[in-house]
Amino acid sequence: MIARGKLAQAYYDSATLLDAGVPILRSLDIMIQGRQGYSKRVFSQIRESLSQGSSLAESMDRHRNIFPEMDRMVIEAAETAGSLGDSLKTLSQWHEFIHRITWRMIANMGYPLFILHAAFFIVSFPALFLGQIGIGGYFGNIFRGLLPFYVPVALVVASILLRDRIPWLRLALDWLVLRIPILNRAVYHLSICRYTKAFGMLYKAGVPITECTERATRATGNRIVARLFEGGNASVRQGGMASAGFSPRLPAEYRDLWRIGEETGELDKTVDKIAEIAADRADLFFKEFARWLPIVIYFVILIVTVIMILKMARQIPSFSGNWDF
Repeated sequence: MIARGKLAQAYYDSATLLDAGVPILRSLDIMIQGRQGYSKRVFSQIRESLSQGSSLAESMDRHRNIFPEMDRMVIEAAETAGSLGDSLKTLSQWHEFIHRITWRMIANMGYPLFILHAAFFIVSFPALFLGQIGIGGYFGNIFRGLLPFYVPVALVVASILLRDRIPWLRLALDWLVLRIPILNRAVYHLSICRYTKAFGMLYKAGVPITECTERATRATGNRIVARLFEGGNASVRQGGMASAGFSPRLPAEYRDLWRIGEETGELDKTVDKIAEIAADRADLFFKEFARWLPIVIYFVILIVTVIMILKMARQIPSFSGNWDF
């Protein structure tokens, strides 16, 4: 899997070369020179596929585990409309945005996770020092203490990896994430941003609006939020405006901006504005979630540590008579 940051850089490098008038095959040759490892192999295979007559979208479609559906849809439309450079640059900005959010979350998780592991190593040490447990028991205590944390994480990771293969699992995860305080607002606005970004890129590439609404709905990322846009697809197929079919549960300002864009003929500009607002709000809520998540982890660590200390105190002869649990 190519990291979001590397994918964003590859898109940006390719867009810059195309804007400078460099042919696509030559652009890939130059771009590949700056890649290493798995990333280099993937883009080399794409370059080889292009040289044999395939389109860029077809070449990317052979690597679905690397290139998200939204990327493939946008590239396919851009090749038809002749706006490949602009679309690659927009995709680069999108992946850079997602990369920034992801690493902020990881960075904020690093120190709390270190404290969590250190706490179990330290709390179990007095029992080892007093000879109440051996080295096997010491590491056994650490393993049992961390198990309640790692089991849910493992289940979440497995569910994420399998969700595209199991439709009901994906729907359950999409529903669940919208029930987590603060994170639900971040994912909600990010999903709206994904829809409007996908729609905007496809619309500018000349894709018919009926296809734009249908494809953008698939690119939303969260099926619960995607349902809020499904009425727009039905509305344009009946000859109406997409905004008339959007769910009233969507923020009123988003629906109003979309309607204004449809009425004035400047839908491309208003869609970009909606995407910008939604991205800013998603970023704000992700920052807030990243700020509160370590505090929650510290609180859990504190509770677990106190419980473990009290349990150990029972086992010390001089204290066992004074504790009754």
